[in-house]
Amino acid sequence: MRIGVLGTGMVGRALATRLVGLGHDVKMGSRSAASEPAQDWLRAQTGTASAGTFAEAAAHGEAVFLAVRGDIALDVLDLAGAAPLADKILVDVSNPLDFSRGMPPVLIEGLSNTTSLGEEVQSKLPDTRVVKTLNTMNADVMVHPDRVPGRSDVFICGEDAAAKAAVVQLLNEFGWTGPIDLGGISAARGTEAMLPVWLRLWQALGTADFNFRIVR
Repeated sequence: MRIGVLGTGMVGRALATRLVGLGHDVKMGSRSAASEPAQDWLRAQTGTASAGTFAEAAAHGEAVFLAVRGDIALDVLDLAGAAPLADKILVDVSNPLDFSRGMPPVLIEGLSNTTSLGEEVQSKLPDTRVVKTLNTMNADVMVHPDRVPGRSDVFICGEDAAAKAAVVQLLNEFGWTGPIDLGGISAARGTEAMLPVWLRLWQALGTADFNFRIVR
């Protein structure tokens, strides 16, 4: 599958590298096609990989991952453009975190509680099939769930059942089994609100190699 990854940070690099390793044709997008982080990532790949602008990565992908900081996510989508993303699956793994007051960050006012970043992304791109997932864990665990012993859980939500089914297939390729479908995109309010707990756990445990498990 042709996949675009918007973002050159830790999350974007982890996702793009794993997807290339799984045999997908991946284009990493950033503000500039000559972005040094994107070019560094590209030089390390041995599969089908390329780098370009946000708009070029959006146009390239049959599915596109949004893997940027939550405070710039909507601006990045402006740069990507609505037209290249129309009728496509956009996998939103971003979180609305505000680091301006130091650590730990808080949820961005206006993108939490009565709404969510996932909902705002869907509202901004009404012709795009937005699926929220993988935002409740560390980047390494996202793509290698076996870093955490035993079974743990990944959540998924979105308005389009077919889009969610396609994303579940990608999650299965990463090694996730039985993703928990929380329903429509408004469920992103809950998964994004898990991040303050996750950050405190990271601090308390001294490692990011952990995840949530729903016991039932």
